Amino acid sequence: MHPLFLTLFHAWGLSFITNIILYIDPGTGSIILQAIAAAVAGIAIAIKIYWHSLLKFLGIRKELKSDAPAPEDQKE
Repeated sequence: MHPLFLTLFHAWGLSFITNIILYIDPGTGSIILQAIAAAVAGIAIAIKIYWHSLLKFLGIRKELKSDAPAPEDQKE
């Protein structure tokens, strides 16, 4: 049978169920909280890594000019 037909048939069959009782055990809740914490930490690290590029993209900070030598490179 075609997979689309089976998917539609199951969706049609499940549409007749009226009483659904859901249960989320503590382990599932813990995994959900860990996933949220990992997403927040990942976004924070990505912002930290690309902070200068983000500010440049938003127009808050202009590009650094690297034409002039750095002070430690100048010899007296």
